[in-house]
Amino acid sequence: MSKSMDKKVQSIIKQCESLSIDDIEKLSNYKKLQTIISRKSQGKFDIYLVLAIVFGMLSLITTGISQFGTEHFLHYAYDKIFSIDIYREECLAPKLESLIDAFRPPTSCGICRNVDHIERISNITREEFEEKYAYTNHPVIITDATKNWLATEKFSFKFFKRLYRMNSSALRAVEEHCQFFPYKNKHEFETLGDVFDMDPERAYMIDDDYQPWYVGWSNCDYSTAYLLRQYYSRPYFLPEQSESSKLDWIFMGTPGLGAHMHIDNVDLPSWQAQIRGRKQWTLRPVPECLFSCKEFNFIVEPGEIIVLNTNVWYHKTFVISEDEISITIGSEFD
Repeated sequence: MSKSMDKKVQSIIKQCESLSIDDIEKLSNYKKLQTIISRKSQGKFDIYLVLAIVFGMLSLITTGISQFGTEHFLHYAYDKIFSIDIYREECLAPKLESLIDAFRPPTSCGICRNVDHIERISNITREEFEEKYAYTNHPVIITDATKNWLATEKFSFKFFKRLYRMNSSALRAVEEHCQFFPYKNKHEFETLGDVFDMDPERAYMIDDDYQPWYVGWSNCDYSTAYLLRQYYSRPYFLPEQSESSKLDWIFMGTPGLGAHMHIDNVDLPSWQAQIRGRKQWTLRPVPECLFSCKEFNFIVEPGEIIVLNTNVWYHKTFVISEDEISITIGSEFD
């Protein structure tokens, strides 16, 4: 098409831009088609731009995969986006707590509506504990439940470092089959072995400006569990017919850190014994009960056991000992 003809056509289209749809329908086919195309192209520009960006990103991803290889590309992507090491993590689906919370089944506010404080009790019978606390989801602290436990004397950072020594079956079991939670230290402690390999000055808080650390792990090795249970016994208050899980949970760290606010996705309620140090707890009701129930802040002292259903209470902890490592051990019960 010559420049003069093209100029004339564009002039006609420009004149038609102010026409209504009815007026456009009356135009000849050529001018009608050109006018409609002109109008539609303005609305499609953003779509074409989005498609260009999407296909551009896909080309970059495919180029990256071909350049580095599928395995290396996935390792890099998971590490940068989800902080997941595909060579160590059994489950490659990122643990999105907010997504899990969104699909959490609703909780009855009856479990917390009439709770106005966290009771501290002692010398309780199994029958009384079963009736009032075991299955009511009411948190409670038992103050005399660790009497005569060797754990209160023997458990220490040095004890666990010796138990989970490098190349031991206990350490291999945790690193290959159990869960490990480095919390805010995830960029420096990839495994439990890294924890026990830290500088003694930091581990024992020798330096005044030491960096706090706090970790937790499950012990799913039966031989190690058998050894650990030589240092503590089944809490005396648990109902006679109930059984503790064969899985132990251990949490250990220095003042200044703890577990973030979260809700668990485990099978049963649990008990946690504060072996050493002091730990501040915060319990918060689930969102649907915020206007019906209270939030609680309290301290669990050495030698005390807190009984809590962590599936229905949001909770966080913070080590507040002045100069002592906090050590907590616990288990679920049915």
